[in-house]
Amino acid sequence: MSIASDSGLIAATPSKFYATIRKEVTEAFGRFYLAVYLAWSDTRTRYRRSVLGPFWLVLGTAIGVGGLGIVWGSLFEVDRAVFIPSLTVGLVCWYLLSGCVIESAGVFYHNRELLLSMPSSSLLISIQLLLRQVVNFGHNFVVVIIVLAIFPHALNLSSFLAIPGFLLVCINMLWIIQLVGYFGARFRDLEPLLAAVMQPLFFVTPVMFRSSQLGAASMIVEFNPFTYWLGLIRDPLMGVAPSALTWGVSLGMAVVGWTAALYMTGTKRHRLPYWVH
Repeated sequence: MSIASDSGLIAATPSKFYATIRKEVTEAFGRFYLAVYLAWSDTRTRYRRSVLGPFWLVLGTAIGVGGLGIVWGSLFEVDRAVFIPSLTVGLVCWYLLSGCVIESAGVFYHNRELLLSMPSSSLLISIQLLLRQVVNFGHNFVVVIIVLAIFPHALNLSSFLAIPGFLLVCINMLWIIQLVGYFGARFRDLEPLLAAVMQPLFFVTPVMFRSSQLGAASMIVEFNPFTYWLGLIRDPLMGVAPSALTWGVSLGMAVVGWTAALYMTGTKRHRLPYWVH
């Protein structure tokens, strides 16, 4: 046996690379039901024996919307009938985006028992995290429905674009979870680093404001990928079709991101059990 082979440093051959990718994808979607079950069970476990259960999320979001809506609405001197719905959708979407990114770094380490005890697809574990965040999003969306009922907006055909927009956001979130998950398994400091970075990033993401309000300084948010993902969902719900640039950038990030995520999976999947051990 050669030294390179014994140390496990040989680069994966193309056939082995594609076999790994095929196995990961096939097992992930073949056992999709397991990801759904684990995501729902994890949500129930977190709120076991509580009075409201997952609807504590709804209460927290409602309080946040109420507080920020009153304070920032007064500071910006804007029409609250327009500002509060926009803020509500923005916050609910931000919770989805930030939750996926922050937890992605520890997704494989926190599920190491599953990786070490049985042959499991790393992509399946990433899907589980995404589905759990989608469940949380679904609960928080109750606040959006209530706010839109209080401050009604005329729905039009553009509003239905929120559905493909949401799916495209999920596609982007999944590659982020998969890619960052591998880096987080290798470098444990990544998880607290992301948690620290996401806090100031919130204030330069158009959650509580619109890019148009910045004028010449709007370039700050144009280089922020969260701006485009946020627009895919919020703009249609506000009766505005997302721009071609928003769709194009989001699709481009999905293609580039999945290329990187699949490359990382195909080349480093065999190292993952050692990293999370």
